[in-house]
Amino acid sequence: MAIGARATTGSPQPATLHEAGDLIWIAPTIAPGDSLGAEVGAALAAVGRSLAADGISWGDIELVIMHLADVDDEAMAEAHYRAFFTGTPPRRTLAPTAAPHGARVAFEVVGHRQPGPTTGDLSRRTGFVHHDGERLYFEVVGGASARLPLVLCHGAGSNHASWFQQVHALAHDRPVITWDHRGYGRSSDLDERSGPEVASGDLLAILDELEVERADLVGQSMGGWTAVGAALARPHLARSLVLTDSIGGIVTDEIITRLARDAARDPQHDVLGDHPALGATFRHRAPALAHLYQMIGSMGSVDPESMIDRLARTIYGADAATRLSLPVLCVVGDHDRIFPPSVMLAVAEALPDARVVEIADAGHSAYFEEPDSWNQAVRDFLAALDRADAR
Repeated sequence: MAIGARATTGSPQPATLHEAGDLIWIAPTIAPGDSLGAEVGAALAAVGRSLAADGISWGDIELVIMHLADVDDEAMAEAHYRAFFTGTPPRRTLAPTAAPHGARVAFEVVGHRQPGPTTGDLSRRTGFVHHDGERLYFEVVGGASARLPLVLCHGAGSNHASWFQQVHALAHDRPVITWDHRGYGRSSDLDERSGPEVASGDLLAILDELEVERADLVGQSMGGWTAVGAALARPHLARSLVLTDSIGGIVTDEIITRLARDAARDPQHDVLGDHPALGATFRHRAPALAHLYQMIGSMGSVDPESMIDRLARTIYGADAATRLSLPVLCVVGDHDRIFPPSVMLAVAEALPDARVVEIADAGHSAYFEEPDSWNQAVRDFLAALDRADAR
């Protein structure tokens, strides 16, 4: 398991971007820290910020060159380097020149700028699948692509429309599939059985209708149960799994301990924009979006308390977790009080190949509250998988 590193104390030397045509490179970037690991994390974070500011992702980087003051530190620096990335890291080599004076490590990167997202029209297909007596709504945005489709599974109280800040941002790279769980959005729930026991089968029915044999699955909160259930039911379906502010039904003794210690359910008040799945300050920072989230949450027919009970009764224990050997990205808002960062770390620890990215200034709906940071984390994760598949 790899846990995403964070930048630490100290001010990094600014990363300087250069380019010639589509070739890009960054001059050696250093960052002081209390340890070699701290310097590695801070320097790589500084490079990442410079790349992101110019619209470039780590997926565009073909080579990372590491400068060390002491070559005997290479094995330790390599371990911290690999732990920094939420997927297969870019190829790395050791520079023949030492790190700049006073630094233990410095990095420069070389890559080719990929064509930016087109501003052209995106194809959109909508429809219904009839399954198990219910009518299930789906949308597919984005045309034919060599890259696997990305399937977004919403949380309780949401529906396919909740992903409006993700679909356009990601569908230029790959097809994006959104859908409505039973009793949410445009999907029926005639038998009033909405919940994880039927949701995974509903998702598989939609993917069968769309002739999708392999995909990357994303599950937010309740949707995490759906994605995990589908991945377990059909092991060859999911190349990867993104659990965003969701334990996905994975329960171990440590997760139970941390839930009891750190999680809290905030009561909802009759205030415009207030919602327990949003960070406490979001309605003040983005009142219109908070109101939109609140309105979307009022459109389902499923009783929230009944859904919470059904989720609590659907448990995937340690044995099931070990069967999820695919790459998993756990994304969590740093102010999530339902599944706090400590809980998501415990989820990652229970999985064979998982890493955690914490989104700053976000609550339980990090994808909605901080979409740029969330989109970039998922984009980098998928780009690393695409790069590994291409090798």
